[in-house]
Amino acid sequence: MGLPWPFARRGTSAAAEVPGPSASGGGGALFGRPLAALCSQDGTLPQPIQDLLALLHEHGPSTEGIFRLAASERASRELREALDSGAEVRLESQPAHLLAVVLKDFLRKIPSKLLEAELYEEWMSALQKSSRQEKLAGLKEVAGKLPEANLLLLKQLLALLQNISRNVATSRMTAGNLAICVGPNLLSPPEEHTLPLDALVQVTGKVTRLVEFLIEHHGELFEEEEEEASGLAGASAEESPAPGAEAGTAEVPPVAPESEPPKSSSGER
Repeated sequence: MGLPWPFARRGTSAAAEVPGPSASGGGGALFGRPLAALCSQDGTLPQPIQDLLALLHEHGPSTEGIFRLAASERASRELREALDSGAEVRLESQPAHLLAVVLKDFLRKIPSKLLEAELYEEWMSALQKSSRQEKLAGLKEVAGKLPEANLLLLKQLLALLQNISRNVATSRMTAGNLAICVGPNLLSPPEEHTLPLDALVQVTGKVTRLVEFLIEHHGELFEEEEEEASGLAGASAEESPAPGAEAGTAEVPPVAPESEPPKSSSGER
């Protein structure tokens, strides 16, 4: 089944094109390193992350509770360690829920987070604009301040999450549900570790609303890039649509963030 650009996977192992551990010895090959340091010279994301996104784009829309339900703690740890060591991993043989947990863990460990902690106040200020068009303009301006690698991964992640939310009839995950599960991994204020619990709860709520808006308006925020992507996809001729591409219409009740089974590898509050 063909996948729409930019989610096509290459016929390589998940270990391909992952930079080795830094000379300083800090961290492994993938988790906890600056995103720009992981990208290849031509600016593309590391192959394991490309493969994770592609597989979740393929199977996520048809997997109930994707990004919400936990995976085996042992399986999650073993897969993270294998990817971090640069070992060859056939990700296509792994369950979708396990891939989602590992992707969330990768996002959470990006230094300063994907949306950049230093831009927290600017994200919040843009979200508080009165009109929808002002919000879109403000958020697009802040997104333009992200490092190129962060912006590239953000666009692909939002496209994935939007596709899952459009197939809510099978995924049972709305944009709001996904924002609850993924949002805290994407942004936090610089002083997060010094905030009292009640302030952290407020921050989580604000970040969740931001990520929900970004998912729902992904196409409008990156309209020019979407048109360019469509043109590149069309050049590959008659490509089959991704499974579950039609939008679902069923309504799903909000998912409580603490509804995961006790054994969770993500370590989230």
